[in-house]
Amino acid sequence: MLASLLAAALGACAPASPTTPLAAQRATGLAQTAVVVLTSTAAARLTAASPTPVPSTPARTTAAPTATHTNTPSATATEAAEPPAITLSPTACEHDSAFDSDVTVPDGTHFAPGTAFTKTWRLLNNGVCAWTTDYTFRHVSGEAMGGAPLNLPHAVAPGATVDLSVALTAPATEGRFTGKWQLHSPGGEAFGAKPFVEIVVP
Repeated sequence: MLASLLAAALGACAPASPTTPLAAQRATGLAQTAVVVLTSTAAARLTAASPTPVPSTPARTTAAPTATHTNTPSATATEAAEPPAITLSPTACEHDSAFDSDVTVPDGTHFAPGTAFTKTWRLLNNGVCAWTTDYTFRHVSGEAMGGAPLNLPHAVAPGATVDLSVALTAPATEGRFTGKWQLHSPGGEAFGAKPFVEIVVP
């Protein structure tokens, strides 16, 4: 259509033959129409070619995570804060005994040679530990007179007494004879008083 209008306008303007005023006006109108059409068409093409602006979406900003520092005590600090372990060692017993009395056979008693008799002593536990039946009473010096070691007959608490009896035999010869005895702990430690028996053989 645009080409036809241009051809008509140009044809009208061509001076092929003498024209009348009416023909000249018609040619001028056609030319103006062609110019308007051309201008409109060009504007339409420019409008179609220009992209429609798309509203831009503001970029979403993601806040960077903030590092949080937690004060966590180290293993070394924890161990240092703990009190050191205390190992309690067992308290060693302080054994002691004291002579209380002669229950039988007072000192200086006379016996015929070879006479059997029983000597009994009463001892006091004046230590801090109880005596058990694992404690023994043994001859330690002087004349044994055939006596044998014996275990305590029962437990003895501190402050209590116990009677210890030993079977003895008077020597076959004449004279004054003395024998000493003493308590021993289960570990074999001798402690305390040394009660003795003293007899006379005529």
